[in-house]
Amino acid sequence: MAMKYSWFHHHECTTEQADELVANYQLRGVKVERRLNRDNITWTISVQLPESEKAPRPSRVWQNKAWG
Repeated sequence: MAMKYSWFHHHECTTEQADELVANYQLRGVKVERRLNRDNITWTISVQLPESEKAPRPSRVWQNKAWG
């Protein structure tokens, strides 16, 4: 069964943030697109990421057994 992919968007990134995101995603071999926003200052980064059928498991790092 083929894995389902969908687009995730990082909105209003600075040029430095956009460069870092694009570099990190390209290292992982993920399809990434970079578009300049209408204000000609910020960027929107779009990344095609795989979807999972199961919801992510909640982190137990900040849960204490005494809290219930």
